[in-house]
Amino acid sequence: MRADVIAKIADGQSLEQAQLAGIDLRGADLHAANLRKANLTQAKLNGANLQAADLSQSNLHAAHLSQANLTNANLSGTNLIWANLRGANLSGANLNKAIYNDTTILPEHFEPEEAGMVRSIE
Repeated sequence: MRADVIAKIADGQSLEQAQLAGIDLRGADLHAANLRKANLTQAKLNGANLQAADLSQSNLHAAHLSQANLTNANLSGTNLIWANLRGANLSGANLNKAIYNDTTILPEHFEPEEAGMVRSIE
């Protein structure tokens, strides 16, 4: 499945609303991927290149995004509860209305409210 997903993204195909829960895409080049509304629950995206990717309204609940490159990515409305973004590059990322809570691990010195994120009390 990993190779299929990477090939589709390389070909510029949309993976909007794709069911990719638990997929292992560690270190993959997903630059400019369309993963809008995708289910990426518990996906392993550590060190992945998601620069300029559209992840808007996707479900990244408990996803592993440590050291991922999310520069200029669209994460608006994304569920980031239980997600691990330790060391991720969020420069220029759109996080407006992305949902997080106390279990979400964010990069050091990152201020979620300043980025427009919404804190859940769950």
